[in-house]
Amino acid sequence: MLTCKQIFELLLPIEQQLKNHSDYLAHLPNKEDAEKKSVELLHEHCHLVNTYFLKLIEEHDLENIIDSLIIDLCNKLKFEGKEKVENFIKKLFVSTIVFHDYGKINENFQALRMTNNKFRKNTSSPFTPPHGHSWLGAYIFNSQFLEKVVQEQSEEDYENLFMITTFFSYSILMHHSSNLGSVGDKIKDSNFGKFYEAMQPYLAKYGFTFNKDYSDFILKDDYNTLLKQFHEKQKKEDAFPLYALLKLNFSLLTASDYLATHEYMNSSEHGKEGAIGDFGVFKNRDRILEVCKNIRKSQPHNQKTFDELETWKDYDAAKELQEMSKSNLNLLRQQMAVELIRNIRKNADKRLFYIEAPTGGGKTNLSMIALTELLDQNPELNKVFYVFPFTTLITQTYKSLKETLILNDNELVEIHSKAGFHSKREENEDGEYGDEKKDYIDNKFALFPVSVLSHVKFFDILKTNNKETNYLLHRLANSIVIIDEVQTYNPNIWDKMLYFISQYSAYFNIRFILMSATLPKIDELDIPTFKEEFVNLLPNAQKYLSNPNFSQRVQFVFEEELMSNLTIEKLRDVVLKKSKAYADNKGSVHTIIEFIFKKSASNFRQLILDSEQTLFDEENILVLSGTILEPERRKIINKIKNKDNRDKNILLITTQVVEAGVDIDMDLGFKNASLLDSDEQLAGRVNRNASKDTCEVYLFKLNDANFIYGKDERYKVLNSKNTEVKISKEDISDILNKKEFYRLYKEVFERINLYNRKAYADNFEAEILDNVGKLNFDDVDRNFKIIDQQNETVFVPIHLPIQIESSKTGEQEDIFSADDLKFLKGFNVLPEDELLDGSEVWRVYESLIDREIKSKKEEKGFDIKTKIDFKILQSIMSKFTFSLFAHTKVVTELRSCGFIQEKYGFQLITESGLNLSTPVYLIEHGLNENAIQTTENFFL
Repeated sequence: MLTCKQIFELLLPIEQQLKNHSDYLAHLPNKEDAEKKSVELLHEHCHLVNTYFLKLIEEHDLENIIDSLIIDLCNKLKFEGKEKVENFIKKLFVSTIVFHDYGKINENFQALRMTNNKFRKNTSSPFTPPHGHSWLGAYIFNSQFLEKVVQEQSEEDYENLFMITTFFSYSILMHHSSNLGSVGDKIKDSNFGKFYEAMQPYLAKYGFTFNKDYSDFILKDDYNTLLKQFHEKQKKEDAFPLYALLKLNFSLLTASDYLATHEYMNSSEHGKEGAIGDFGVFKNRDRILEVCKNIRKSQPHNQKTFDELETWKDYDAAKELQEMSKSNLNLLRQQMAVELIRNIRKNADKRLFYIEAPTGGGKTNLSMIALTELLDQNPELNKVFYVFPFTTLITQTYKSLKETLILNDNELVEIHSKAGFHSKREENEDGEYGDEKKDYIDNKFALFPVSVLSHVKFFDILKTNNKETNYLLHRLANSIVIIDEVQTYNPNIWDKMLYFISQYSAYFNIRFILMSATLPKIDELDIPTFKEEFVNLLPNAQKYLSNPNFSQRVQFVFEEELMSNLTIEKLRDVVLKKSKAYADNKGSVHTIIEFIFKKSASNFRQLILDSEQTLFDEENILVLSGTILEPERRKIINKIKNKDNRDKNILLITTQVVEAGVDIDMDLGFKNASLLDSDEQLAGRVNRNASKDTCEVYLFKLNDANFIYGKDERYKVLNSKNTEVKISKEDISDILNKKEFYRLYKEVFERINLYNRKAYADNFEAEILDNVGKLNFDDVDRNFKIIDQQNETVFVPIHLPIQIESSKTGEQEDIFSADDLKFLKGFNVLPEDELLDGSEVWRVYESLIDREIKSKKEEKGFDIKTKIDFKILQSIMSKFTFSLFAHTKVVTELRSCGFIQEKYGFQLITESGLNLSTPVYLIEHGLNENAIQTTENFFL
């Protein structure tokens, strides 16, 4: 098949096609640059976009990716002249880049948008809006390549190629739209065939012609029929290559266009300051090998593993190393690492991997070993993505990767809503605005070889209909993707996850590593398009899971008095009794209790305070919920981790936020029973380092978990009244204590497979396969939501410390970095008495909003400085925010009382809400539901 570069060489440059080509403009400089920078001519911009496109193809090694999609598409559609068709489709793919701005010859675009005095406004313009250019560009593309179908291809292939040609024109049509829609519907609605006569003068400017019969037949009279026939011919389970090819084409077109525009807008007259040179990949093979060596020498336990790899004597975790000890725990971890290395080396050419390892088994370290082995043995792999459901895990793993793989700031970035503006600038650079412009592109396009990001962000890239998110799709090619905590995803989307993971792994050459402490391999789901099985890197995982060093680290206890007819007062008494017994035996106790609802946690705290107990001092009764701000959360965790507090009795009252990778080690646990995975996660905060005798977690039933988990298949299995369900209440104890989670998931998988086999309107086939086949990008995105709920972000304008005490006595930990404070100083915001005023931070946010509005009114063009400032401020503001479920009574009640107001995308707690005798928000306890008149339990 022809390469992209060869196709460019076959196509005439725009200067040889467009009459008077130097009369046409593509971009104007920003107003402040107008006197020192010339306008950008249309042909200059087109060449620059083409250059970036070829550079992206080269940097990400996309040639083979594109070819494999085209070859499979042609195989599935059974084209007659296969080799000719393959090259024709490749030419379509490349030509969308070439033709994308050909529509800028519209005289209204030149006169109205470019203020080009060589053109006059056409009051009878057929375009909507009159100055638009995307529609005309798509029309010109169709006019040229629809005729080439007839001129160059076999008659048997005409109809399919007519449709595929119009589908590629969709990238041009939508390249300035924020969202993709339904390809066929959008092209039908564009009415290309209606304006044949009006388009002839524009075609003539390029020396192009278009046969009217073809125009009427394909774009007007019979388009609906041709479209319907195409979708009927193409099996829905075979549709992914075309779906992915169009998404990849749109990603490369819009990214190349953006990067080219950025270079022009941010370069001087004769300079290249705006040019992008670093595309965020491991380019140097020596650097990759160095990273692979770092895993072996940066940590003593890994060095020991690799040094002893050839001489290692295997242990049978089911029979040996049964005594609970630190040395046996380390030997088990080393055995897992050895087993993983052996298996991945035998299967380095495979693309789907699974790591099931016990809590405390070192999954993150195992994943780093796995990724370095894959990088070592697969030279084409040049990027790594770590995917997590929780920000805490992103931050922790970012630090681990930096320390273990010894990555620098140019190689590693964390991507989530609370992340700051990541700069590649070296310390000795001056940090002027010109540097920030490149940093902005680095952040926007994640131009780093290793990215640690949220699960929402990652899966959005795979299936999004949003242009800006889809920018990053091409970056996934030839990468390693590690997805941790798979069990946190709702089973209702596992089949959709598996579909996209398996398809993208095959076509984009992605190595996926899925990890979980509880969830067996999801490839047991029956997905019609799924062919390749996962390689289990720890096939003997159950032996490790059931080894006493992992399984008996914590014992789950089910006491009748906690499981039925429980009152919160009775729960208080039991917690105090058990905690006192432990403290009397061990000298002190750190107890954790997790509730489903924030209100229950608050009520429990008040009951403890109102009781006559003397076990826990008030200062050591701590609350950690979703409404606790980040600085207070870190302060609580540091207090618990501080070794000087080990002899103090501490009670941590929390909601499920503590399950999200919070690194604390408690002695005794209590939890409102919900999902078994969730129960196991809480147990991971107890005896975390297996340094104590077996500790206990008591499950209780106070609040009904159905309110939160009622739609989750795992909850349905455990609470089903169907007598055929094989998971009894008695089995639950065995599953948790013996770590036999496969018993639960066998039932869950059967339920999902049964549901998908039935012809429901909302099953996997109807929601995903049908829409992928019809190229309905909107519906694919809508029907696959990682989090199927809306949140409100609440901003709390209170004073926060710029530093807190770290987990080591006498040492301080920054809440706001020196860069944060330097940024705020530029807006005359300074800390007072080591406290930062949230109301002043909000004032900065409002000033940026005003600046952005003013910039748009004055038509200053792309205001990159304001966008950078927003990104920097986003991280600072996150310290003052928490989330609530949207549209709940709590939000409504707060708003109706005037305690919060909706403003600029936030729910802002008002001064009146903070100045109440019982304030709406207290930094130590979070949102104070006693200050509002509502009885609703809200969950966070």
